[in-house]
This record gives sequence, structure tokens and C-alpha cells, in this order.
Amino acid sequence: MKTITRAEWSKLIFLLAVLLGTFVRFNPNLLSSFPLNQGGMFAVMVEDLKANHYQLPAFTAYNHLNIPFAYPPFGFYTGGLISDLFGFTALEVLRWVPAIFASLSIPAFYLLAARLLETKYQAAVATLFFAFMPRALSWFVSGGGLTRAPGQLFMLLTLAVVVRLYKENRPGDIFWAGLFAGLTIMSHPEAAVHMIASVILLWTVLARSRSSFVHLVGVGVIALFVTAPWWVAVVRYHGLDPFLSAVQTGQKSLAVLNLIFFDFTEEVFATLIAILGLIGLARCLIQKKYLLPLWLALPFLVEGRSAVLPAAIPLAMLAAIGLIDVILPVLSHTASSGEEEPEKVSFLESGILLYVLFYLFFSAYQFGMQLSTSSLPLADRDAMKWVHENTPNDSRFLVLTGTNSISCDMVLEWFPTLADRRSIYTVQGTEWIEGANFASYVRSTYTVQACLTDGDVKCLDATVPRSDYEYLYVSKIPRLDCRTIDYKNAFHYFLESLANANEFRKIYESDSVIIFDK
Repeated sequence: MKTITRAEWSKLIFLLAVLLGTFVRFNPNLLSSFPLNQGGMFAVMVEDLKANHYQLPAFTAYNHLNIPFAYPPFGFYTGGLISDLFGFTALEVLRWVPAIFASLSIPAFYLLAARLLETKYQAAVATLFFAFMPRALSWFVSGGGLTRAPGQLFMLLTLAVVVRLYKENRPGDIFWAGLFAGLTIMSHPEAAVHMIASVILLWTVLARSRSSFVHLVGVGVIALFVTAPWWVAVVRYHGLDPFLSAVQTGQKSLAVLNLIFFDFTEEVFATLIAILGLIGLARCLIQKKYLLPLWLALPFLVEGRSAVLPAAIPLAMLAAIGLIDVILPVLSHTASSGEEEPEKVSFLESGILLYVLFYLFFSAYQFGMQLSTSSLPLADRDAMKWVHENTPNDSRFLVLTGTNSISCDMVLEWFPTLADRRSIYTVQGTEWIEGANFASYVRSTYTVQACLTDGDVKCLDATVPRSDYEYLYVSKIPRLDCRTIDYKNAFHYFLESLANANEFRKIYESDSVIIFDK
């Protein structure tokens, strides 16, 4: 029987990574009738842009707060154009456009890996790990992926071109690196921060010459021109205040614990990628090859809140090194007579690779099945539609879900979008106006939400003045760590205290939602 060469295996693995990786990125949305997780603010911003004839608005209509339209706009322009060209609603845009960009990130990752790793075989296997790592897809196929997924794609393309610029000194790469860097900045602020930090790290390790530094300055100048239509418009409308406010909201001091405990891959079953990544990390350190280990740690030091997302890039490469350079040689030595054919893939190695492929695919598929259930419940959508049709436009709502994770609470983010009413404790968008007060504002929202689980009306009155809102929206589905819990009557004590309070009148109730006015 003919033995398959490593070159042939590399092509096959890459092809399967792209095809099956694309499937697992689209499948969660195929199984859901509503955008996954978040994206409510982005849906409104797409409509804002269309209503303003694709000229950048000064403010977004989201949550009636006069939030500056300062968010990098590439995803909104793309979503709006696709909406107009194909007749999609903003909600349909949030279901499909993120998955498109997330899928394109797979071959973009391969370009980068092929230029950093020693062989195309390693690059192909690394792409396999990247394609099926839940952390490399979860936040990019949700509604919020409208900005994150293009940011990931353009960051990977920027780094791939920059690596070639460092290694081969091609003048033409200055333009392409600048273009992709500009598009990264125009897509997502956190992707921009991590892209810049990674470019500097790569220069420090791979180049460190005056000529490469001059080239890097050229890349920055081009990126500045690419992004100018956006930041010039924002500065003209608002000055520097929105940017100064946003840069004060990204820290997460405990994020480094994710790196220490290596628990950020989100794998459903055994953490195969994480274990292989640790082995690859040890291999690189022993061989004094420090680029990938440093790159793995860098995001947690630069911008902790989203560090686990860019960390998936070097981790996938480390996992490939762990499998190909450590595990496979050990197993082959044990099982064979000791003869090696580096250009060939043995029967044992083929079997191991096929097992890894099917294991990773099944694990990613199972993760996608779970992810497909992470969308706003129909009962809440119906209640928000009722609010939109039966309350005054200028109504202010106190929305209670009892969540312990405000940033990923779907009810709180989608309420201003579907109900088109003000939610006084929705945090999305406030990073552009709260600035240094953002952290304390977020903490105050938890105090309010805790009343639903641990208090009564007196707790609510002690936390938020009744003059701040006219209506009280209570989602009766408990939430813990971004997930709903199937537990009925979880808030019985709080709801009973409301029912006994003469000042509150029930105006809407379903199995999952109850609304009061006062």
C-alpha cells in the first residue's frame, strides 16, 4: 500500500480544517432562529448607519443614551451593505456575517502559521487545532462577532504579511500590512490592541533592525490613512473624549489566572488542545525558542479582558509542535523498528492524525450544539415586543435578571433593541461615555441584580431610586455565568414582595417574564 507523504497529508489536513471548520462555525446559527448571545447594540448601529445613508452618525439610537457612534465601523458598513444587497434584516446579518469572517480566518491563520513554523505539515496541523478550538470560534460566530470576526481575520492577515516583511524584506508588503492593520483597527478595538502588541513582539524576536523598523513606521502611516475617515469623523463630532473613555475600560487584572491554569480553550471533553499546547510550550522553552511562549503570555499582559481570544493563535501552533515534535516521535519509536522516513507518514501516525481530526471535530460540533441554545429566549422576545407596542417611547425600564455576569446577559443587551425603550442598567455602549467610572458603574448593576435573588422591594428601593424608572421588567429564568438555569420559582420571595407592594401593578405576565408599572 502506498504511503502518504507529509506534503500530501498537509494538503488534506488543511482542506479538512477549512471545510469542517467552516461547518462548525455556521452550524450553531443554522440550529438557532435568533443571533447567538449578544449583538443587540450592533443591530441598532447597522440600522443607524443605513438610516444616515452610510455617513457616520454622531450618535447611535441604542438605549436612548446619546452614545457616541465611535465604535470601529467596518462590521456595521459590511452588515449594512449585505442587508441592502440581499434584503437581510439586521438580525439576519448578525446570524450569518460573523460566521463568514470567522471561516475566512482559518486560511488566514494557515498563512501566518506557515511563515512562523518550521514546516507546512506543522502549519496544517496547527490550522486543524485552530479550526476546532472552541475558544477560536465561540465569540466570533455570535452576534457580537459582527465586529470581532473581521478583527480576527484582519489581525491574522496583518501578522502574516508582517512576518514575511520581516523575513524577506519585500517593500510591497508595507502597503498590504498597512491596509490589513488599518482594517483591523476599523473592525474591533481589542483586536487592534493585540495586533499592535503582536507586531512589536514579532519585530523584537524576528527582526530588530533599523530597516525593518522604518518599514514598520511605513505600515503605521498607511494604517493611519486607512482609518482616517473614521477617527477624523469621531473627533470632529466629539473630540477625543470617546476614545479616552474607552481606553479606561479594558483591564481585567485576574485574566492572567486563565494562563496560569490553562483553562481557556473551552473544550467540551478532554482538553486535548490545551495539553498538547503545554507540551509544545515545554518543547519550545527547552529548545530556547521563545517566540510562541512569549506570544502566548502577551495578551494577558496587554489587555486582559479579551486575552483568551488572541492567545488561541499561538496556542494552536504550540499544540501542533507538541503533537508532531514530541508525541508522534515517541509513539513511532515505541511501535516501529526504529527506521524513520521524515517525508513519509507512517500507518500509526496516520491513525493518530485521523483520531485527532475526528475527536476535535466531534468536540467542536458538540460545543456548537451547546452554543446554539445561547440565544435570547422566545418568551423574552415576545415580552419585549409587547413593551414596544404598549408603553410610551420615552419609558425607562429597570430590567432584572439576577445575573452574575452583566457583560454577557442577553436580556439586558437585547431589551433596548427589541423593545426600543431605555434600560437604565444595560452596560453595552456605556464604555464610550463612562470612562474611569465604568468599573464602578458595572459593579453598581450587580448590586441591583442581587436584589432579585437575595432581597425584596426594600432592597430595590435602597439600591435604585424609584424616580429613575417607570417600569420593572423581571425575567424569571435564572442565569449563572452567562447560562440559563432550569429552575422554576427561583425569585419567588422577591416577586411575592412586589405583588404585596401597593405601588407596583402587574401589567404583563408569561411563564418567563413579568412586567410591573408603578
